[in-house]
Amino acid sequence: MLRASTLEGYQIPGLEEKLIATLFADDTTVYMSATDDYGVLARILTTWCIASGAKFNVDKTECIPIGSEAFRNDFKAQRRPSPDHPPIPDSVRITTDKTAVRILGVFTGNEVDDGEPWLRVLRKVSDQLTRWDNSHPTLEGRRSLIQAHVGGGTQFLTAAQGMPPYILKKFQKLISDFFW
Repeated sequence: MLRASTLEGYQIPGLEEKLIATLFADDTTVYMSATDDYGVLARILTTWCIASGAKFNVDKTECIPIGSEAFRNDFKAQRRPSPDHPPIPDSVRITTDKTAVRILGVFTGNEVDDGEPWLRVLRKVSDQLTRWDNSHPTLEGRRSLIQAHVGGGTQFLTAAQGMPPYILKKFQKLISDFFW
């Protein structure tokens, strides 16, 4: 329905089809151009939900405007990509700059600090190691705990998004302090 619609999405050089949506399990990300009408998308999604029996969690709907800072500011203020479009409903959250939005485990947005999502992971891993430290594990136990909590707790985000060097140094210090 989306591909056959009037929605333009993004045309990426080298790809035959436009990028209009990515779907994974119960997560849907829709890519709209500045000329696309949110109302058209809403009607397609409503029809799809009726036909499939699915239900979109509209409370989680977020819009990340992409483009120049001036475009993003106008979009947020007017709640529309251009004056000839109706405004996006108030129920749709429009993210502000420097606000990370989690899409399939990756944090994205405009002017987002790459280390911001890592601070939560670092705090969680640190808390886990602190709790384990109270049980006075052996060196072999500490090695296993580091592999489980540091390795396991960072693997996906590192693969999906990369780890900033300053965060890597924080993890290295955390590991060293816990191990010794």
